[in-house]
Amino acid sequence: MGDPIPYPVPLNCALPVSAIARLPETSQRIERQSAPASTPMSSYRYTTKEHMVDMDEPSWINTVRTKLNECHPKTLPSRQWTIFKVPENIRRSETKVIYDPLITSIGPYHYHASQRGTSLAMQNHKWRCVRWLLSRHRSKRRATVLLDKCLFAMKALDVEVRSCYSDDVYYFDPHKLASIMLLDGCFIIHLLLKQLAEKTMENVEKREDEGEEDQKKVEVEESVELDIEDEEEIEGPLLGMQWIWNLVLFDLLKLENQIPFFVIETLFDILKTSADEDINLPKLALQLFASIHPSKSETSSSATTLNNKNVHHLLHLFHSTIIPTDCDHRPYSIQTEMAPEWIPSATKLQLAGIKFVKKKTASTFLDISFKNGTLEIPELCLYDFDNTHTLFRNLVAFEQCYPGTKSYMTSYTTFMKCLIDSSKDVDLLECKGILINQLRPQDAVANLFTQLCNQIYCSSDKDYLGDLFVELKKYNDARWHKWGCGLIKRSFQ
Repeated sequence: MGDPIPYPVPLNCALPVSAIARLPETSQRIERQSAPASTPMSSYRYTTKEHMVDMDEPSWINTVRTKLNECHPKTLPSRQWTIFKVPENIRRSETKVIYDPLITSIGPYHYHASQRGTSLAMQNHKWRCVRWLLSRHRSKRRATVLLDKCLFAMKALDVEVRSCYSDDVYYFDPHKLASIMLLDGCFIIHLLLKQLAEKTMENVEKREDEGEEDQKKVEVEESVELDIEDEEEIEGPLLGMQWIWNLVLFDLLKLENQIPFFVIETLFDILKTSADEDINLPKLALQLFASIHPSKSETSSSATTLNNKNVHHLLHLFHSTIIPTDCDHRPYSIQTEMAPEWIPSATKLQLAGIKFVKKKTASTFLDISFKNGTLEIPELCLYDFDNTHTLFRNLVAFEQCYPGTKSYMTSYTTFMKCLIDSSKDVDLLECKGILINQLRPQDAVANLFTQLCNQIYCSSDKDYLGDLFVELKKYNDARWHKWGCGLIKRSFQ
């Protein structure tokens, strides 16, 4: 053997000849050595000009091949994802409670978190909601048939349900996922129906004979036990507490905490009574969230045009109420591509001669307009920092994830972040009646919109306020330029 190589070897020097391995120079190919028929895969040899490798341990190659075989393209219908996991870059800029349910989990994403504490109590409450909906028909036989129909319907929708979620919910088999849809769908239906003033229970006649033909198709070992007389006490002490109720409403508007609206519609069509025939589910759902809507004016008329087939889930329905009625009809402008990302604060714009006026005829609080030096902004109510932050942030997250909508809330929060830079800006907007603010201290409003704009992006083609940014910037720059020229002229005089 030659002399050992001295180390360390200078980095700018070539290795000694003795340190270079002498490998066979062969053309690149795969060849099989002559061997008996029973010889395993290790008889393959891969050779190149540089080296030769004997596949003595084929298990890792088999592992890769098996993984590729398992990754078949999903045979899902051509449906866009509508229910998303919040992207990590957005999620890590916020606390966990912004996107995770606090009281009740809806859908598969946070199901396992519902098996403890208050969430477990809510799961038990969901079972009572199912029993209450069945009990409205006043027939054990009818209730049994309807329960079977609901379960079969949820099982039949398995592929469609899974295709709505951006993350694969493979860890739930079809039966488990159907049970989750049944419980969560009935829970939401119960919340919607409990708003109705009249007691629909009294208008439902006994229908013992109805559904007998369906009963023959499905043999059930035991009839469902019914709660007929005490349906008004179904909430129990838990939902009777107002703070719990408010948190439930905000939980229902979290992006990761959704089920497809067609699940709710399907269950309602099966479970409704004759007194429910005229119920409009989207309209009833909007009434449910009226108390937490940021605008105390009537909800947007654009939402009334959404029928059941166009609604993806409850957050999407709520999002439709904040879209100004004429936004979809505004022509796209080339200058929108050149829209600035920043405009001066409210007090600075006022110094430039811009007037701030509360818009009284707005369809939503996003219906902002600027004309002839007057900026009209609808009223915005801010009562609670945490809940407002949670609601707005989930609306923004929905826009960031779902390609089928413009960035309405994203554009609005960016606009308000620019306007509100200090407590003086808050005072100005409060004085004009634009801001109804109960957040303290005053700079909490500026902090709110600063946090809302963390880790978000708004493309020019989706920015509904792009033209307004351009016009405001032009007006502001022109006024300051005019005053600057006048000041210079007076100085020389």
